[in-house]
Amino acid sequence: MKINILMNLWTEIRKFGLDYVDFQTMIDNVDLLLRILTITIYHSAPRAHFIFYIMTSLAGLIYFYVYTFSMVWMVFFRYNRKDLKGTFLAIALSFVSDICITKLTFMKLYSKEIKDTVDKFLKGYSKVIANTRFAKNLHKNLKVVKRRALVIWIFLVSDAVIFLVLPIIAPGRHFSIDSYLIYGLEPMTETPNYEIATFCLTITTGFGVYTMASIAVYVIVVVGYNEAQLHALSVELRNVWEDSRNFYNNIKHRIKNKKHAVYIKEQIMNEFIRIRLKDVIKFHIASINLQHELDKEFRPIFVVEYTIMALAIIAELLGGLENTYLVIPYTIVLILMDCLSGQRLIDACDDFERSLYFCRWENFNTSNQKTVLLMLMMSQKTLMLSAGGFTKLNYNCLMVILKSTYSTYTTLQSTVKKHTEL
Repeated sequence: MKINILMNLWTEIRKFGLDYVDFQTMIDNVDLLLRILTITIYHSAPRAHFIFYIMTSLAGLIYFYVYTFSMVWMVFFRYNRKDLKGTFLAIALSFVSDICITKLTFMKLYSKEIKDTVDKFLKGYSKVIANTRFAKNLHKNLKVVKRRALVIWIFLVSDAVIFLVLPIIAPGRHFSIDSYLIYGLEPMTETPNYEIATFCLTITTGFGVYTMASIAVYVIVVVGYNEAQLHALSVELRNVWEDSRNFYNNIKHRIKNKKHAVYIKEQIMNEFIRIRLKDVIKFHIASINLQHELDKEFRPIFVVEYTIMALAIIAELLGGLENTYLVIPYTIVLILMDCLSGQRLIDACDDFERSLYFCRWENFNTSNQKTVLLMLMMSQKTLMLSAGGFTKLNYNCLMVILKSTYSTYTTLQSTVKKHTEL
């Protein structure tokens, strides 16, 4: 019995690897990660086990006490203006941690919409015919998406582990950031306060990072599916003319009327192209509709999160790099991962648009040329992720955030120095 349980567990763990890149398995992976947080992304899925509800509730309460209540106490009562560096460190750690609460709240509030979106993605994926070139290219690009999700998840979790382990291996009693205090546990380096504080910080940091990383994987996977599908459709468009010629060559021996062979050839090839373009346009329209729905769901939460993260970076810099050298990379990756997904989606749209120019459309008949023109017009409006519906999440957005936060930091740093000197 125990051996069977372990074998089943190992089988599920293996499915997180790059050998399993079909979209259904990737969504199953995401569902398994989120189920621990009591989030389900399937309509038909049963509720998570009550133990997970208890664990998540307790972790959430401790989290609120450590990173929200204690932060407010430190900023307004404990440090205030007497210790600006301690104040900024408290704000930095609290802000970058509270993002996980915004994401968890969003996933709970929009649970029905998220389940509807996942169902639509899976319905679209079910129309992909197995073992075709389109399916193979789709899975090839999905493998890239899954690798990206794995790298980001592993980095965030590893950063958190290092953040928690460093004070344990250091001589004496220390915390990751010694100046970050928990209300009611001063002095924090004395027994039993030290043990209680260590327990609370370990639980809350683990809960926060796991929540953030797992929900981030959901975003990467669903946006990445559209990216992968657009790349696969681009390959189909680039090969549609050659495919029509190959199709004709395979059936030309059946043609008995040799007098009208040229006319029949054009008819057969253009009919093949018409059917292929019809399939491509169906998948393209589905991608457009799904991405618009997805962007509409996430744009409110993205604008809140990016505002918080920008403020967190400023506070981290003002708190001193010697204290936040592990927190800053974590925050930058949180910003990068959505900008990376958005940029890759834009690149896929550009690839699709270029493929329309290089599909040998000049050889098509008038009807098929009009279809290509329609697809070209549809592709002019690039699909994207946005913050609030007005800021594209891409590399340019990442650079703007980093530049503006550093400019704000340099301005505030001089003000802080003057205040310290006084």
